[in-house]
Amino acid sequence: MSWLSQTYLTSWLLAAAVIPGLVGSTAVGRAQQPSPPPEVMAWADIVLYNGIVLTVDDSFTTTEAVAIRDAKFLAVGSNQRIRAMAGPDTRLMDLDGKTVVPGFIDTHHHFHNYAQRGLMPRVLFRTRDQWLGEIQRLVEATEPGEWIILRADRMVNQPWAQSAFAMTRHDLDPISPDNPVFVWTSPPGNDALINSYALRLAKMPEDISGLTKDPSTGEPTGFIDMEAYGRLFYEIIPRTPVEELVPLYKATMRRFNSVGKVTIMGRNDGHAISVFKRLWEQGELTIRFRVAHEFARNAYRPEALIKRVGNLSGFGDAWLKIAAANVGNPDGALGNGRAWTRNPKLPEAGHAPNPDAPDFGFVPYFEDHEGSDWKTIPIFSRYGWRILGIHTAGDRSIDELFSAFEVANQERSLAGRGWAFDHNQMVRPEHIATAQRLDLIASANASAIGSETLVKLYGADEVYKISPTRSLLDAGLRVVMEAPGNIDQPPLWHIEKFVTRKDENGRVWNEGQKITRKEALYMSTNWAAYYTADEEILGTIEPGKLADLVVIDGDYLTVPEDQIGELPITLTMVDGRVVFEAE
Repeated sequence: MSWLSQTYLTSWLLAAAVIPGLVGSTAVGRAQQPSPPPEVMAWADIVLYNGIVLTVDDSFTTTEAVAIRDAKFLAVGSNQRIRAMAGPDTRLMDLDGKTVVPGFIDTHHHFHNYAQRGLMPRVLFRTRDQWLGEIQRLVEATEPGEWIILRADRMVNQPWAQSAFAMTRHDLDPISPDNPVFVWTSPPGNDALINSYALRLAKMPEDISGLTKDPSTGEPTGFIDMEAYGRLFYEIIPRTPVEELVPLYKATMRRFNSVGKVTIMGRNDGHAISVFKRLWEQGELTIRFRVAHEFARNAYRPEALIKRVGNLSGFGDAWLKIAAANVGNPDGALGNGRAWTRNPKLPEAGHAPNPDAPDFGFVPYFEDHEGSDWKTIPIFSRYGWRILGIHTAGDRSIDELFSAFEVANQERSLAGRGWAFDHNQMVRPEHIATAQRLDLIASANASAIGSETLVKLYGADEVYKISPTRSLLDAGLRVVMEAPGNIDQPPLWHIEKFVTRKDENGRVWNEGQKITRKEALYMSTNWAAYYTADEEILGTIEPGKLADLVVIDGDYLTVPEDQIGELPITLTMVDGRVVFEAE
């Protein structure tokens, strides 16, 4: 036999030995191995069976089992059909009646902020003197001139200005004369209390937005948010080294995996992206990150910058991708009284000490130059970028954002481009009509539904109208779900709130705006994938899509509505890999 013939025969025999079904039996006399079903090329890596598999495809197909191979969904179907795809090395997972849904996609989250909390000392509110005493001990343990950055746990959902512990920089100054102090509120947001030392370092312009001033003296109180917060936090305070943030990011990813999150969208700067990149390079991402990049916020000559950078929308891979640009916030949050509203806050809420100066919330500073946030929106549009992640809580802020969108639309139609507005808690009928016409995506969360804190700020009639999700859906808009809070407000918590519209006391707020549990699941999976421009690879359990899924202990479709948020997550899988499994 020639050398060539021997080589060919050897190759053929090896192939026959490793590829089941190539020949009836191997040439080396092994017992015949079962062959994969004709509908698949090879055995599945994982088979999950005996469950309730909600594919959340366009037909809301419900079945019993799902097979996974090479990090993708291979097939869905009956137990018998899918179990036939299991080979000798396939991992079999008996679901025992549990529900399987696509991995949850969070369309608006400040992941970087939450991760950084692990670096910060935590000071609890007890008494005012005790709170200041704890800060003083931190000062005494810190070298003069060094920053003191800490998080203060305040009363949940209570604006700082209403808190019994409300303070100013003058309360911090006597205990911290030689150190800049930055007290970050908790839950984290874009607001903080700083001392006079930090205020001097910041060198903020008098007319910068978010610099709260005493109405009687006109002097800064030390409470900052929005643009003033950003100037200090992102420009003045030294950035934490990437290597220190990596373990915090990993721990935070695990926490969010435990509540079923597999993809998170958020606005981020280059520093956060550097941490994502480091984890991506190390193969340690357990969450897919989608970024609305802030690179051109308040930039000098932004068009020249954007033109030079080019259109990066969609740049990246399935793990880490720049999805869009972000240009800032038109207002603050409803809960801290900084939402920009058409009507003033209630005087009894303590937000309008001067009857001649009613409080309409945070009013952005509109700089009259080409780099202002709202003038940048049409420029981004001109060069093909998407705009995502813009926080709009109050009705007046939506007015202003949509005005900028209209300018962009006149030059280049927004139809089919996947632009969005986030939170939209005070969305009005005229806003819905505009969103329809501009073909916008509405990103919503349920945190403001039925809040007694908001009643004190805006009145019960106003709170009753918050988050009209039913109206958005009936208008034909694609509505997606945010779960921007910590793990105490996971995706299933938001789903329950949207479905029931109940507050913690069981009161239903605007029953006509309820949605179905199927619609809520679409919002957090299938439709959310359109927000991140991942509809071809994520959002449903369908053959060929990436194997991201969540296992829920219980029947999602039949459990009482007011128990949806209590359903335990028992397993989370990303890319066909288990990233969380309950003990």
